[in-house]
Amino acid sequence: MSIDEKCCCTKEPIGTIPIGRIIDKLDILFAHNEMDEVGEVLRYWEKEARALNDDKGLLEILSEEIGYFRKVGDKVRGLSAVDEALFMLQCNENTSSVNNATIYLNCATTMKAFGKAEEAITYYEKARETYERLLPADDFRLAGLYNNYATALKDLEKYDEAREYFVKAIKLLEAKEDVYGEIAVSYVNLAHLEYDAAYSKGEDADERVDECLDKAWKCLDDKNIKRDGNYAYICEKCAPAYEFFGYFMQKAELEKRANDIYNQK
Repeated sequence: MSIDEKCCCTKEPIGTIPIGRIIDKLDILFAHNEMDEVGEVLRYWEKEARALNDDKGLLEILSEEIGYFRKVGDKVRGLSAVDEALFMLQCNENTSSVNNATIYLNCATTMKAFGKAEEAITYYEKARETYERLLPADDFRLAGLYNNYATALKDLEKYDEAREYFVKAIKLLEAKEDVYGEIAVSYVNLAHLEYDAAYSKGEDADERVDECLDKAWKCLDDKNIKRDGNYAYICEKCAPAYEFFGYFMQKAELEKRANDIYNQK
């Protein structure tokens, strides 16, 4: 039965999948960049959730798949998972929960990654409304939302608004005691924004770009930052920007750091 034939919320659940243990397993695999194994785990538990009519578990698996397909660049499966997750959220009575807002955010980020930034804005705004209403003002998750929302706004050439949200993400994270690699991601994204905004006006933004990349590098090179799987992923995300702007040594160093972490067993 397709999702178009019957609303998912009419099913009677007959069991549940162990979502907590599944997420723990996925975290370990992601930390070592074992993407083929991640795919196998997700396929297995998606099948199990469907067999059990476990809609809550299935929605969690779909959310994980949405992020996974984004990382491996599978547009067809990624957008298909987004469509099903959004359909299921429509059936969910508690649509304003933080958990569901996170799924909306994940859907929006994958839509944006696959060229659907304009369509994604609606879901970013759904997530933002719920996050800002239910989370503490300094919650780490807000920074992630602001950063991703800003990248979509940048793609739509709404540069001033995008800059505002990048800065909000940076200020939120810099106010915390720990050093977060996500600060570097925000600065790298801001560098691209300054470049694109200036280019659209026929202007030069070299000084602003260099300033953003320098601040990103100071964060990435901070001795207090935790060098774990998340750091490796951030290095991978930032490396192409350094290459794009001609910082080839930094690009090579970030790739080396990521590979060294992934190769640790």
